[in-house]
Amino acid sequence: MIAFLSGNLLEIQEDGIIVDVHGVGYLVRVPLSMVSLLPPKGQPVRLHTHLIWREDGPALFGFSSRVELETFRSLLNVAGVGPRAALAILSTVTPGTLRRAVVEENENILTAVPGIGKKTARRIILELKDKLADMVFEADGTDDTGETGTPGNEGEAVAALVALGYAQMEARRAVRQVRQQAASGSTEELLRSALQWLGRQKNA
Repeated sequence: MIAFLSGNLLEIQEDGIIVDVHGVGYLVRVPLSMVSLLPPKGQPVRLHTHLIWREDGPALFGFSSRVELETFRSLLNVAGVGPRAALAILSTVTPGTLRRAVVEENENILTAVPGIGKKTARRIILELKDKLADMVFEADGTDDTGETGTPGNEGEAVAALVALGYAQMEARRAVRQVRQQAASGSTEELLRSALQWLGRQKNA
């Protein structure tokens, strides 16, 4: 089992991304929502992965956080939900949004995902209501992005950027880019560093 990949982003394709790990290129299928958050080509990327063996060979799926990975695995345990459907769900909603849909039995959120009908939505709610709620609520520092780290600070920094007029996806990407450089990890430092990063991107 490949637990994670750490390498450089080589290429973005229709069916996934290629990560160069010491000269070996791995094709990894990722949620579409993750593509806009990826670093520039040639830059380091680290993915939590799940390997599935199929008749035509192995398929590797990658996620930006452990919560996202565990949510994917939980979806695979639902009857009638395969890797493609599970990936489509995480391409459309975050783990936090999926959790709310399941806990609140909101079928509309699930049926908004391409390929997910009412019958499948009801099955997801029935089979995952307890499991998803427990998994996400117990993940310290987890917000709707599925990210873990300094509790609440990253989410607050993203919210502040959105309030300043930045798009949600743009704000998340900026915070993810600078979180390792922010020494204290405080909301103020993350926000300041993210604004500086966004300024450099604009002037590049």
